[in-house]
Amino acid sequence: MKKLIASSLLVAFCAFAPAFSASAACDAGKCTAPEGNKWHLTTVKWIKANENDLDRDDTKVAIIGKVTAKHNDHVYFFTDEDGGKIQLDSDIDLPVGKTIVIRGRVDQAFLHIGPLEINVDSWRNIGKLGEVLK
Repeated sequence: MKKLIASSLLVAFCAFAPAFSASAACDAGKCTAPEGNKWHLTTVKWIKANENDLDRDDTKVAIIGKVTAKHNDHVYFFTDEDGGKIQLDSDIDLPVGKTIVIRGRVDQAFLHIGPLEINVDSWRNIGKLGEVLK
C-alpha cells in the first residue's frame, strides 16, 4: 500500500514538474514571463500586470490556490497563495476550498470588455505535495 501511495505521488509530481520549473518574476511593477516552458507557474499578480497585452493572450499558465466560490455553471472565483483573485471559466467541475493547481489559458479582457479570466484546461489536487514544491 505504501508503495502504491509513493508511486502515485511520484506520478503526480512528474506530471506537473514541467509546470514548476520556472516562475514569473515581478520587479518594480515590471513583470516578465518565464521562458522555455509550456506551462508557466505564475501568480494572479503577474496575470493582472499583463492585462490587455495582446502577446499574453492565450498564454498557458499554472496557478496554485483555492477556488473560493462558484458563481454559475462555468464561472468560479479563485484566490492564489499570494492573495491575488481572478475569475475562472471552466467546463470542468472544480472543488471549492481545496488547494489545487489550475492549468489554463489567459483570456484577456481587451478594452475592459468582459473580465480578465483563466480558461481552465485541467486541475489537480496537490495537498501536501504543494508544500514540497514551494
